[in-house]
Amino acid sequence: MAISKVKPLAAAALMLLSGVARAEATLSIFGDVTPQTAVVPDTRPVTLGVRFQSAQPGKILGIRFFRGASSRDGYAVKLFAANGSLLAAAKTWKDTCFVPCWEQVNFRSPVSLAANTTYVAAYYTQNGRYSADKSDLANLRSTGPLTIPAAVGGNGVYTYSAGFPDQSFENSNYYVDVAFAPGASMARQLVISVNPPSLRIPPDAPPGTVVATITVAWSDGTPFTGTLGFAPPYSDDGGIFAIFGDNLILNPAGPGALALSGTTRNVTITATSETSASEHKR
Repeated sequence: MAISKVKPLAAAALMLLSGVARAEATLSIFGDVTPQTAVVPDTRPVTLGVRFQSAQPGKILGIRFFRGASSRDGYAVKLFAANGSLLAAAKTWKDTCFVPCWEQVNFRSPVSLAANTTYVAAYYTQNGRYSADKSDLANLRSTGPLTIPAAVGGNGVYTYSAGFPDQSFENSNYYVDVAFAPGASMARQLVISVNPPSLRIPPDAPPGTVVATITVAWSDGTPFTGTLGFAPPYSDDGGIFAIFGDNLILNPAGPGALALSGTTRNVTITATSETSASEHKR
């Protein structure tokens, strides 16, 4: 009689990214605008950016950019001073949403911005195929305190390298944006924690299994009332996870734990307060 050995399936590792959610919504310049030319057939590595200012101080949480084509190598985002000094950088190894979409990559820590000072928000793609609309930034653009000035020499900047983008072509809009928190919104924060922060999910875990407990509290001790959800860069990891009450669970409609065997998964959790939601409707 032949005896065969069955290799046990490896458990999936899960990294839970705790975060900080603010009472007020972050601001951006372009919102959900869709480019007329979502994909330019230029496959060279390139850094694309935009010069911008804010009329009030605040913090940049991350860089947003529209992608009409996915990238197999991910993206690097950067925030520069007007003279080319690098202020912050971050990287993602994959798309943060289902392309075409507005990607967002956050910095490890928010970056303070001075009022009425020019900065450059940029992202680098190894594969090109970026969005671009000629002459779209010929005139000043503004949303709230954020402004894209009609710069001398043109706005909408690029460089065919991973460095500082200082070239312009016909005021082209490359659809690079920022996630900006005005100074007043930094006073009070929602602090998210997960328990345990990392774990291993056995391959036989059934759909609906609770994998972590989520706790949210205001930084000043005030009780939190609101909703939990997912956000970039990892969101619910393609529908693998779901939130039920204050628990992170294996999505009953997802692929199940068996399909995750031997992989490392990531999620990003966000919290929205009921108070801030009512404020946003004003």
